[in-house]
This record gives sequence, C-alpha cells and structure tokens, in this order.
Amino acid sequence: MPVSHVPLPEGRLPTRYSVETRWLHWLTALMVLVQFALGETWGFLPRGTVVRVGMIMTHTSVGVLLAATFLTRIVWAVTGGRAIRFPVQNLSDQVVRLVHWLLYVMLGAEIAVGYMLRWSRGRPVMAFGVPINSPFADMGVGVQRIFGQCHYWLAWGLIMVAACHAMAALYHAIICRDGVLQRMLPARG
Repeated sequence: MPVSHVPLPEGRLPTRYSVETRWLHWLTALMVLVQFALGETWGFLPRGTVVRVGMIMTHTSVGVLLAATFLTRIVWAVTGGRAIRFPVQNLSDQVVRLVHWLLYVMLGAEIAVGYMLRWSRGRPVMAFGVPINSPFADMGVGVQRIFGQCHYWLAWGLIMVAACHAMAALYHAIICRDGVLQRMLPARG
C-alpha cells in the first residue's frame, strides 16, 4: 500500500506513528484477540444457552466493527494517513513488509469468510441486533462447513502470524532497544 511520510526538519522521520494510526492498530489487535477468544471458547458451552448465544452475538457484532476498522485502515494506508514510510534496505526489511501485507490479507480474508459463513445458509449477520441480510440463497450445509473450516484455520493462522509480529516487536524493545515498539506506543508524559 502506498504511504507517504510526514516530513520533518533535516529529513528525519517521526519517532512515533500518528495517533490515528496507533488507535487503528491497537483497536484492530484488541478486536482480533476478542474475536479469537470468543470463537475458541463458546464451543465449550451447551448449544442454545444464553451465554453461548450471547458470545456468538458479540462475536458477530465485534466482527462488523472489525470489518469497519479494517476498511478504515485500508483507506488510511492508501491515502497516506500520516504514516512513517521506512525504506526497504535489506532482507529483514522485506520480511517486515511481507508480514504486514500477510496480516492485512489474512485479516481481510477472515472477515470475508466470516460473513460468508453466516450468509452461506441465507442467514443474516447480526450486528448489535441489526441484521445484515444475506445477498445469497441458501448454499447448503456442505458449503457452510467449508466456510466454517476456512474461518477456523484462517483464525489460527492469523493469530500465529500476529503472535510472531508481537514477538518481533518485543525483541526490538527488549533485545535491540531500537525504539521500534515505541513508535506504536503512546507518547510518555
């Protein structure tokens, strides 16, 4: 995604991402974790219980918020969004870019497959009690199972790549002490 950088005196790059970029990043991370936790735990509850149904409704509602946040991030990145653009100078920089692209692609696919999981049976996606009706006719249980498996494995893949991303940030903070993690954290006092 093409991004521009914020010019500073003497050609230096900013030490932190913009407030908007940081909010979008951490909001996305939080929602992905909530979504994963809900999706992995409601199966331990009996079908039809109030708590399980509430968890599923929360999952779909947060999923709609996550989709809106994801689209906002895409627009923010494509339009420049006061991002810091770092030059790709070596293999490590290329891997970083690849991982960020992979996270975007996986998250977008996970959101799309989540919608299709509900819509494949002609059911609406419920967001805070408001239905987002399926544009498709019932595709049958077999198709729904395929979307269900894709949604499940994409979720695990996304969590694994995000965990590697987080570990790399911690590596930079603890071992390298190069300020990479601090770019995404709030400014101190």
